[in-house]
Amino acid sequence: MNLNRRGYLAVEVILASVVAISIAIFLMEITIKLVNVTDDAYIDTEILTDKALITKNIKKLLEDDIEENGGISSITCTDTSCQINFCSNSSSIELDNNNQITYNGTNNYDKTLNKNLSNIKITTNKTGNIDNGDYVLFKITADSKFTKENFEANIIVYNNKTC
Repeated sequence: MNLNRRGYLAVEVILASVVAISIAIFLMEITIKLVNVTDDAYIDTEILTDKALITKNIKKLLEDDIEENGGISSITCTDTSCQINFCSNSSSIELDNNNQITYNGTNNYDKTLNKNLSNIKITTNKTGNIDNGDYVLFKITADSKFTKENFEANIIVYNNKTC
């Protein structure tokens, strides 16, 4: 019996190459999508961590300053800072262009936020003179460049002291 041993046809080689390349491109697309999802999850986690640290630490320092300095008497705010006047001292919460938030009071605290945040602002629900028994809310907001989640840290303190 005589076998045909001419090798592969050009059509077979081309067809096998096209199938192999198609599978490789499909796997590369899946890999790229998974890397993007992982990066977004990392950024979201870092933003949530920053939010928790800022809320906890600045709230603690504000409460300590209220206790030591006799309560908040007045607050004045701009988009990037809040000046907090206590009965016997003053402090401030400031934001700079390098995504750093700073609390300057009896004790100081600073934290550099994620570089993917933009348009960072600080606001408060109370300005001017503050009465005893008022809750004061400091809200720090920012937009995230790459994720759907926006940054919003709410620091709520109770002004339980009077001048």
